[in-house]
Amino acid sequence: MTALKATDGTAGHGPHVADAGPDSEAIDWLSAYRTEARRRVLRWTCECRPVVYYLVTAAGRGYVERTGLGETRVQTSRLRYVEVADLWERILLGQAR
Repeated sequence: MTALKATDGTAGHGPHVADAGPDSEAIDWLSAYRTEARRRVLRWTCECRPVVYYLVTAAGRGYVERTGLGETRVQTSRLRYVEVADLWERILLGQAR
């Protein structure tokens, strides 16, 4: 397994998220209840889509944040790095929403 690190490229030009399949996992999204003073956005999906996902680390944990046009910003619970990296991959592949 590789360590999480900052993404290459420029802001707004991340990967496109695959369409969710019929058997995709439902993610328990929570209201964005706080923003850490020292958070780092490691990866993001392409901003040309109406919904954008961000892979974030802060305070020794990671989470995924989702936002979009007319949509309230929501986040997953804080997870261990290995768990949030796995969730990020499932989101990109359309296996979780």
